[in-house]
Amino acid sequence: MDHLGTLNPNGNPNFMASNLILRAADQNEVPATHVTHGSDRLVILSHGITSNKDEGGIYTRFVDEFLSPGFDSIRFDFRGHGDSRMSSRDVTIAGEILDFMAVLQWARAQKKYRQLYHVTASFGCSITLLCAARFDLGCFARVAFWNPVVDYDHTFIHSTVPWGKTFFNQARTDELACREGTPIPQTSFTIGPRMTMEMLHLRPQETIWPKAVPLLVLHGDQDHLVPHADAMDYCKRNKGVAFRTIAGADHGFGAQIATVYEATRSWLLAPS
Repeated sequence: MDHLGTLNPNGNPNFMASNLILRAADQNEVPATHVTHGSDRLVILSHGITSNKDEGGIYTRFVDEFLSPGFDSIRFDFRGHGDSRMSSRDVTIAGEILDFMAVLQWARAQKKYRQLYHVTASFGCSITLLCAARFDLGCFARVAFWNPVVDYDHTFIHSTVPWGKTFFNQARTDELACREGTPIPQTSFTIGPRMTMEMLHLRPQETIWPKAVPLLVLHGDQDHLVPHADAMDYCKRNKGVAFRTIAGADHGFGAQIATVYEATRSWLLAPS
């Protein structure tokens, strides 16, 4: 781990925000921001595709206004996003799993934290689901998903919502085996061929969520990027997972983001 210095304190004597570089098992550098208030509870926040550790300001506001001062937090850039040095074309889902597990290993090693929590959005939720299928996530006291990508086929390859149809517009699936890259419109992110093959073959929707880890899923029913129906179906198939529809909300929750913040904070604070 490299420590890149601290940001300016906000007047709270217990507050500190530090920029870190963590290293995944393949030596990929994972830029992260660790915000501390002297709490013994830590929230790991992971973001969606084409985004970054701040989630367009959604995470920074959540950390500053809703997690403070009861929770410390760490948010990070998946490879190919934000401050990562990797090209988006080289990003793989397997690599993002390594990034997430590196952050989780770091969190587990911080002995001052009595409890760990996890909040993740959009594509980051699929990474957590794939991790939960193979690794022990029982260290999390509670987890919250925001507008989760559950099914790669429905979100991307054969999208059931408008967004994915604009860039996965192949006439036949076979064409994807010869496509050098799939640019996502209005972003600098290009899905490379290896990530495309992973999207074709990996099935996060088949992960059975661990019953010992309470999970809340919040999803806007007007989401035009990620299917609301997939999240609802996943929760129906995994009894005990709490599901809440945010009526009228699109992918970033828009004007209803404060409702999501409050619901998530209440969920994290609930007794396990």
